Amino acid sequence: MQEPRPAHLTWRTLILSTLALLIVMTAVTGWGAYWAWQNLSAHVVLRDQAASISMPSELAVRASVSNKVQVRIDQTLKVKVPVHETLSIPITEPIPLTVAVEASVPIHFDVPIEHTLHVDQVIDLDTKVKTRILGFAVTLPIQGKVPLKADVPISLVIPVRKQVPVSLNTPALIRLAEPLSARIDAVMNTEVPIRESFNLPVTAPVNATLSFPSQTVKAGLTHMDIRLPLESLRLERVPEPRP
Repeated sequence: MQEPRPAHLTWRTLILSTLALLIVMTAVTGWGAYWAWQNLSAHVVLRDQAASISMPSELAVRASVSNKVQVRIDQTLKVKVPVHETLSIPITEPIPLTVAVEASVPIHFDVPIEHTLHVDQVIDLDTKVKTRILGFAVTLPIQGKVPLKADVPISLVIPVRKQVPVSLNTPALIRLAEPLSARIDAVMNTEVPIRESFNLPVTAPVNATLSFPSQTVKAGLTHMDIRLPLESLRLERVPEPRP
């Protein structure tokens, strides 16, 4: 039985193995660098650093105002005022009006009459008169003309007791002893002039524009925790100090 020969390591095999190992290491290193480039970031913590912040000339913001704002109002406001009140209206002046009167006036007086009645006329008679002649009842017809002349004095008092209806329209003045009570349910359109300064609270956020007189502001950074992706980093040479 023959013994196995020991393997001989040649230079060619060594070079090929080294090249293969270098290729594998280069691929692994490249993939690791790409993964780190895409997924890792630089963590920088700055403390007590001076900074200059560049501000825009104007900045649109939505702000909440906690203090009262003094506003000068010089205008006339058109307002609608609902009025639902019972008013007491005193009226001291007499009120002219036309009065329509429909009433009954009682009349109570006596009318004395002193008169002499002159009678001068002819009375036509055509009647029958019942009488007794020799104890017998007899009806006698009487026809003729009887002249009558006389002065008849009349003295009497005629009482007048009656309700007389009265209907008239006449101007009059009326004075009210008590104030009028009037119920008002209406909406009044009026104009209210306002010439005052008011301190008004602002209860809702408002849109505003901030103006910065100085474009560059000096600021101090007490603590800043920055995470930068590696793809945004670059290496630069440190400038040489000036002599």
